[in-house]
Amino acid sequence: MEEKRRAAVERLSRLRDDEAVTAAHVRTVADALEVSERTVWRWLAPPRPAEPAACPRYKLTDTDRAAFAFYRGNVAALARARHAVTAGDGTTAGAPVPDFLAEGWARAKTVTERTLQRAFIADMTAADRAAWKTGEAGRRAAAVYLRRPDALRGRTWEMDHKQLPLLVLPPKGKALAPWLTTVVDDGTRALLGWAIAVTPTSGTVLTAMRMALTHEPDLSPFGAVPERVRIDRGLEFAAGAVKEVLGGLAVVMHRLPAFTPHRKGKVERLNLTIEQTLISQLAGFTGGPRDAGGKLYGPVKDSVAAQRAAETAAEGTGPLRIQRFVDRFAAWARWYNTERPHRSPAWRTPLTAWNEDTAPLRRIGADQLRHLMLAGVERTVQKDGINFGGLAYVAPELHGRGGQRVQIRYMPHDDRSIEVYDLPTFEDAAVYLRADWAHRHQPGSPSQPAAARRPRTRPAPRLPPRRPHPVRRRRLRPPPLP
Repeated sequence: MEEKRRAAVERLSRLRDDEAVTAAHVRTVADALEVSERTVWRWLAPPRPAEPAACPRYKLTDTDRAAFAFYRGNVAALARARHAVTAGDGTTAGAPVPDFLAEGWARAKTVTERTLQRAFIADMTAADRAAWKTGEAGRRAAAVYLRRPDALRGRTWEMDHKQLPLLVLPPKGKALAPWLTTVVDDGTRALLGWAIAVTPTSGTVLTAMRMALTHEPDLSPFGAVPERVRIDRGLEFAAGAVKEVLGGLAVVMHRLPAFTPHRKGKVERLNLTIEQTLISQLAGFTGGPRDAGGKLYGPVKDSVAAQRAAETAAEGTGPLRIQRFVDRFAAWARWYNTERPHRSPAWRTPLTAWNEDTAPLRRIGADQLRHLMLAGVERTVQKDGINFGGLAYVAPELHGRGGQRVQIRYMPHDDRSIEVYDLPTFEDAAVYLRADWAHRHQPGSPSQPAAARRPRTRPAPRLPPRRPHPVRRRRLRPPPLP
């Protein structure tokens, strides 16, 4: 188009120089180039005189940038302070201008506020301006990140902790906000494993990993050993037990730098989805709208008195018991994996994306995972069994083992039973009982397991005697009289 226009204008210009150009010539060119006749006449008009050169744009100085940070991005306040220094006053808003700004602006020329606004927009990025106004959150909102390509199924995990904006009731004590540990598959967005606990520990991490590694064809096809795991700087992920398990499975642990949630964006987006589609619909949600006084709307307010009253409220009007919340979350997780489509995997559900991916998987037997991935602590067998989490766990095999130090392993959000191991010979196959909780009832009550109330017909196996530690004895003598 441009070449045709240039050729037509050159031909008409020659005709005009020869005083032979007519309206018919202009009409013919206009029809050929599909423009109006007025446009062709404007092309033939003599060039306008060159406009005077524009004034050079004002460029920010180091003092201007320092003042932008000092006044938290308020250009109007910066302009008033700058004008006060250049005018010789030195005070603004009833206070003197800081010395480091007054020295930098001592020989500066006077510029208008609008000129400063245009200079800050031209010389500073939106992320830099937002960082000084609202902090790191504003800088991240204006930042641009590369999107990591999706990995094959089961190759890469993303793990994270999050304290949920929800009040629940633990087995005993006041209402609190639980912690959720999640494991997400990078390629299919599948929620592979999760654990809910009062506080985040290495035990919750192991429980979520165990769920993600276990393959149960009757329930779901998920479950495979990954090649790498992305985690943040949480100390629970760096625990020795977690490193030992991942190292034993030859899984590379990739600890991300601090304050970089965008580098594990899939699990961060899952946390937001959980809040939007599940947490916000439950009684006890603390992230909802508030009134003019700042009080939370909803059946459970966030005041101390309201929380205490909610602990004894009727069912459905107060916070959920933590076990019931676990059941609700399990149902939500099944819906998320099997029914909710995602935009990135071509609007497919995680289950569909997993089944359609033909990448080979590396799996491990459930028997090995059972004892490998449970959280573990040491306890002493008491008269009423093993006390853990405010509950007393009993089993027939505990008879005659009072005072013995044992290793127990447990699921953080399942207090119905624990697994007990003999501590001196602790191995994967050394489990010798599965204890059930007695729920702090009196001995011999119907609530206790019948096997624990039944007397043993033969004495418990005698343990090898322990070698006593030498104790240094000394005679106590009274102090000398004064």
